Amino acid sequence: MWCFQQYYPSMELLRYTNSGTEATLLALRLAAAYTGKYKVAKFEGHYHGGYDQMLVSVSPSIEKAGPEKEPFSLPDSKGIDPYHLEHTIVLPFNDLESCESILRKHQDEIGALVLEPIQGGFIPAEQEFMDGIRSLTKQLGIVLIFDEVKTCFRVGLGGAQALYRIKPDLTALGKVIGGGYPIGVVGGNREIMMTSAPVAAADVFDASQSKRSSAQDVLFHSGTYNGHPMILAAGLATMNVLEKESEMVFSRTEELKQELESMFQKKNIPMKAIGIGSIFSVVLTNKENIRNYRDLQEADFLTRRDIDFYLLNEGIYTKPLNRYSLSTAHTNEVIQKTILAYERVLNKLFA
Repeated sequence: MWCFQQYYPSMELLRYTNSGTEATLLALRLAAAYTGKYKVAKFEGHYHGGYDQMLVSVSPSIEKAGPEKEPFSLPDSKGIDPYHLEHTIVLPFNDLESCESILRKHQDEIGALVLEPIQGGFIPAEQEFMDGIRSLTKQLGIVLIFDEVKTCFRVGLGGAQALYRIKPDLTALGKVIGGGYPIGVVGGNREIMMTSAPVAAADVFDASQSKRSSAQDVLFHSGTYNGHPMILAAGLATMNVLEKESEMVFSRTEELKQELESMFQKKNIPMKAIGIGSIFSVVLTNKENIRNYRDLQEADFLTRRDIDFYLLNEGIYTKPLNRYSLSTAHTNEVIQKTILAYERVLNKLFA
């Protein structure tokens, strides 16, 4: 995978999984094994997979979410054990001062801080915030994990870590690495990654009652289809295409963003097309800046939902209220079709 690591030099060693969710799960286990600390810090509004430890304060009710500077840990599904609400600590995105206060208070308990460097793929972290989080986690002995499942290749071939010039301790990637097929990758600092090296004699499948070690001495990681050669081949083919065409995709995305913002402005509808690279979201808001989950909640979601459903009738499908992710398949013709569909929809809704 030399061609991949040239874009992600922070990933000194790699392990394969079957999804981005499995990748974040393994990254958290690696961090706990390396630090001996088992609580996890995550940010309000950030999604890292559908398992109990991380289904916390992804889309909390603002009325129940607690103070903006010290959010509560709230479950995002039925069946979440309260244990995880006590052991997953929630931070406010793009608020370094508040994050520092919380992290210092729990520094002896938190083994990992995991984040989407660009929340939801479209709300960017501020550079000063990212620099501060990197410095603070090093100082406190907390493993910094970048979840780049959404941002890998889409904000640049080197992902958000290249954009921000930050070297995380671990990185989790998802299906984009395999051209959309099921795969995940965890990589990072050699010393941390070596905690998963098979240097002991026993693991959970060893029933020989080894006297040298036991399963609890080994960081277990296994998967029948991990690193499937067909998927890796698809990933290499994808990278070969993106090396030639990614800048074109970014250019088309910027064109679409500008055209849509201009269209909304002419109709006096407050809107910002927020995002970097090939991802953005149409956010109906008067706010000057959208910096985090709580800022986003002030947007006009009802009108955005109406627009999405009207677009569907025009042959343009976007997951309602979700971001736009452009690809090499979105030609100039597709961009123009989308712009014309928007014009018709806005004329119907705001005649």
